[in-house]
Amino acid sequence: MPFGMGVLSLLALFSSSLAAAEPAQISPSDLQFFESKIRPILVENCYKCHSREADKVKGGLLLDTREGLLAGGSSGSTIVPGKPDESVLIQAIRYTDPDLQMPPKGEKLSDRQIADLTEWVKRGAPDPRMLAAKGSSNATYGGVGRQHWSFQPVKKPAIPAVKNSAWPKTPVDNFILAKLEENALQPNAPADKRALLRRVTFDLTGLPPTETEMQAFLADNSPAAFTRVVDRLLASPHYGERWGRHWLDVARYSDSKGDAPNRAFPFYPHAWTYRDYVIDAFNTDKPFNQFIVEQLAADRLVEAQSKKITAKNPDAIIDQSSLAAMGFLTLGNQFDGNVHDVINDRIDVTTKAFLGLTVSCARCHDHKFDPIPTKDYYSLYGVFANSVEPKQLVQAPTLQSRIAKTPELVDYLAKATELQKQHADVEEQFAEMRRSRVRDADKRRELVRAQQRVNREIGELEMNHPGAPARANVLTDVPRSRDYPVLVRGEAQNKGDIVPRRFLEILAADPKKRAEWHEGSGRLQLAQAIADPKNPLTARVFVNRVWQQHFGEGFVATPDDLGNMSSPPTHPELLDWLASEFVEGGWSVKRLHRFILLSSTYQLSGAANPDPRYAETDPTNKLFWRANLRRLEFEAMYDSILAISGALDPKLGGKPVTPTMDSFGKRRALYTYINRQNPPELLTQFDFPNPDVPTGKRYMTLVPQQALFLMNSPLVIETARKLTHLPEFAKLPGDRERVASLYLAIFQRPPSEKEVELGLEYVRTNPKGTGLDVEIPALKNAREQRKAERQAAQAKQNAKGRNDQRPIGSSIEYGGPVDAWTKLAHALFQANEAMFVN
Repeated sequence: MPFGMGVLSLLALFSSSLAAAEPAQISPSDLQFFESKIRPILVENCYKCHSREADKVKGGLLLDTREGLLAGGSSGSTIVPGKPDESVLIQAIRYTDPDLQMPPKGEKLSDRQIADLTEWVKRGAPDPRMLAAKGSSNATYGGVGRQHWSFQPVKKPAIPAVKNSAWPKTPVDNFILAKLEENALQPNAPADKRALLRRVTFDLTGLPPTETEMQAFLADNSPAAFTRVVDRLLASPHYGERWGRHWLDVARYSDSKGDAPNRAFPFYPHAWTYRDYVIDAFNTDKPFNQFIVEQLAADRLVEAQSKKITAKNPDAIIDQSSLAAMGFLTLGNQFDGNVHDVINDRIDVTTKAFLGLTVSCARCHDHKFDPIPTKDYYSLYGVFANSVEPKQLVQAPTLQSRIAKTPELVDYLAKATELQKQHADVEEQFAEMRRSRVRDADKRRELVRAQQRVNREIGELEMNHPGAPARANVLTDVPRSRDYPVLVRGEAQNKGDIVPRRFLEILAADPKKRAEWHEGSGRLQLAQAIADPKNPLTARVFVNRVWQQHFGEGFVATPDDLGNMSSPPTHPELLDWLASEFVEGGWSVKRLHRFILLSSTYQLSGAANPDPRYAETDPTNKLFWRANLRRLEFEAMYDSILAISGALDPKLGGKPVTPTMDSFGKRRALYTYINRQNPPELLTQFDFPNPDVPTGKRYMTLVPQQALFLMNSPLVIETARKLTHLPEFAKLPGDRERVASLYLAIFQRPPSEKEVELGLEYVRTNPKGTGLDVEIPALKNAREQRKAERQAAQAKQNAKGRNDQRPIGSSIEYGGPVDAWTKLAHALFQANEAMFVN
């Protein structure tokens, strides 16, 4: 069955029912684009004449709400979503018609602003603004403002009593069942053991269970059987890989700088050290409050620890590995070196990831929905403005204070020293030119080229040399910190009042007595304020993220925004109970998993209930009466294909891989090199998130390219060939057993009698019958030689920049005609059942 067949009509019906019940959701990237680009243009250039606050609304056109924009004015509609060239608004701002020019009086928008508005309409004019009554005050910030539920203290509720007291296994079940009983609904029966083991193994490791693991679970009839499975999976190193990838989405992880400053090396040679830190943090169950503080201020922690240790033993080796955590802040887009945009990005990722708030919306004006004034934004701006990165790659700290002197390290140091001399020479020539004040354009161009060459060679040395030590991407505090002014309307040249560095007013225990941060940049104090158990948001936000990954939907549907624009939580009491337990349990993530996974709720069957009341009362399963059907993310799909065929390399961590490397097609997708400006096309086709934006929830699409990859990619075809050419497959006693083995490997279940007959009929109709083709050594050797030659040529051409954008799987050569068994395996890989978890 082709990928996607059988669910398209279901998804269409599901989508139409949602559209009728709720407004269309805006993707995180579209929301970010509107708030950072479009709203400031409208506020600064249009609202004076086209808003409810205008003295006289000109042309009957209101542009301060989505409804007003779409309704248009007295002359008709203003925009045609998706068609900028047909939109009156775009025609007006382009000044192509002398009788239609906005803003009027020659105050034409900049080319950048025109391009942004055009792009916005082209995207379909996504607009989060809601209709508000004229005269409403910003003091309410829309919605329920300061009284919004997520700003209230977390209070641990009592565990509710339920009628069916035999059903709950953990307190989670009491909260779920209480709501079901209120609605006269009952939970589904438990899932069968095979489905349950497949579900939890993918959830915790991103890999399918092996048949050995399956048989052990099926044979274990004790009450603690599933508990043992959960504990085994949480102890697996693959758990950190799976859950580390979830966090990397939120941290907008990438291996490249995006819009790198002029003359800078465009890649982060040591980005992978942050990825490995995150994996290790989940595997070791690092307390989440410590995880927060290290990602924002590990430099301060290591400095304090170093002073304490070296005071007793000056020769002690200092473990600086936690410095890698600061990649959370430093691995964002570099925005052509625009410091204001870089700081905005760091504020955005920090507040969305840990607080579930869109604080960056207050960069140009008070937040339109949440009680976050512009002054609060610039309080945080001051924190990051007082934090600096090392000026050169080689000045970034290594993860150990001392490193063993190997031959590789000696060679690296010699080359690094020479390049540093060249860099210093170029810098001195620049300085001499400035001192002499002689304008020599040719000399300057020569120095620019020399500087670019040296920076590139230093970057390539750090990225590729086997002796290059692993480094952390860090920030440090400036020697003398200071407070910064508000930039009125976000304009760098328009400075307002200076504001102290301090935490958000809405989250302060006493807004009138907010502490001001004068020690260093304030990053450590910011981290401690976020990780404070009294902070009403931090635990709620993370618990919501974990629940979402286990069930497909969180209590709150917008995991990066729990502010006034968020949907109300489906189970606020359970969210607060879990958040309280999370903090009381020492911020242990694995303990949180256990509460959820060992519940009866998690272990439910995903079957539809034939009683029509269930579809009428809760069509989207917000009450969690059944398990949700979920499609595997690209990484889990890709990794499972490799694991099933025995091709997966279980190695943990290390530098990223590209399609030209020998290890490609063996390592987990987590380790694929991600270029921020041009991520691999296949990943984006399977809904990989935009690395420029914190993404707590991937959006699912069904597009033809997904099916075409599974049908045509040599990666999938050759993986199917490997599976059917395993020695143990050939040794099976008969064809029925071979069909069964493929079902067990790919679907983790035995086939029905009907499926066995269909499989046998399929292979028997093959022109070559059911025989297993044995690969001819000469052909294999020739193919291996061609592969080696192609890889060497490709590596010589572009491995230096590690910017290989060839399609994933294209480096795996098609091995020629396939036998019937490989065709059957390939067909099964394309079935919905292989790509979805029930």
